[in-house]
Amino acid sequence: MSLKILIVDDDEDFADGLMEIFELEGHESAMAHSGGAAKSLVENTEFDVALIDIGLPDMNGVECLRAIRAARPGLPCFLLTGYSAQDVANQGIEAGAVEILTKPIDPAELIRRLAAI
Repeated sequence: MSLKILIVDDDEDFADGLMEIFELEGHESAMAHSGGAAKSLVENTEFDVALIDIGLPDMNGVECLRAIRAARPGLPCFLLTGYSAQDVANQGIEAGAVEILTKPIDPAELIRRLAAI
């Protein structure tokens, strides 16, 4: 099944890498480099899943997750973080994240997790 994936990350190289992986797997993806841009995309485009980095320039990933979930309550969202702090994980899960994924992310594992939703 082909997915339409929103990638929210201010690291263009990381996001571009994910987009290439998803394209090779037959998925479509779009990129937003800020929480505000992600919110606008979600309000105007249907996505199957969102991957949200915890560190964004205009809001943190949990705030972005809440904004996305307010616009699209049923959209599965994963938080991406380079940190291993438990409080971030707890906040993300409380805000509705499916899972917290720690960078660097194994591409094969990410594809498996997305296929499971």
